[in-house]
Amino acid sequence: MKTADKILYTALSLFNEHGENSVTSVDIAMELDISPGNLYYHYKGKEVIVERLISIHKNQMLHVLRNDIAGRISAEDVFYYFYMIIEKLHLFEFLYRSPADLAEKYPHAHKVRNQVVSALEKQISNVLYALKSSGSLTLEKAELPLLTELLTLVLTQSFQYDQLGRSLDGESQRYHCLSLLMMSLLPRLTLPEGTLAELNQGIARHSLANLKHTDWTDGKD
Repeated sequence: MKTADKILYTALSLFNEHGENSVTSVDIAMELDISPGNLYYHYKGKEVIVERLISIHKNQMLHVLRNDIAGRISAEDVFYYFYMIIEKLHLFEFLYRSPADLAEKYPHAHKVRNQVVSALEKQISNVLYALKSSGSLTLEKAELPLLTELLTLVLTQSFQYDQLGRSLDGESQRYHCLSLLMMSLLPRLTLPEGTLAELNQGIARHSLANLKHTDWTDGKD
């Protein structure tokens, strides 16, 4: 791995663990056992690192949130899809921990983050609408924007809530987020009993990602 990539990987790990505000460029250099000058050669300060990380996050998210995916997700697959989104968000959770602080210190990064959240909200709305149109989701037209907003809030803010006096590891946080989504959606979805049992067992075992499901990301980039 190149030094520039190691710097990004290490910075991301430290930001997620301690919060961006608590980590300096010197901390990143010390963690990598390189000189601050070497780090500065690759990235002219922490702001550049944050900008690069948010750019990577945006590209990853927009790939998962492509328009062609929404209409291909069935009621049986929707939670697997949401779990994929949760994993992508959790990988860059520091960006969602303190939005106001991010906006003040890194206006451009905050703008890009908001673009990601807007794309996420639009995709959730499209998925819900497709499920409703297929008869798989019981939902009144007026409820669509409210449920979309609720699911977006859970996806982007549940990790922050888990930091309040809780002791959950990363995997437990991801499945807690998914459980909250299931509580919101399951009463409205038409699912075979076998599929419902499989989902609940997967949640209990923290093994949902390993269960068989459709790969919607194949094909188009």
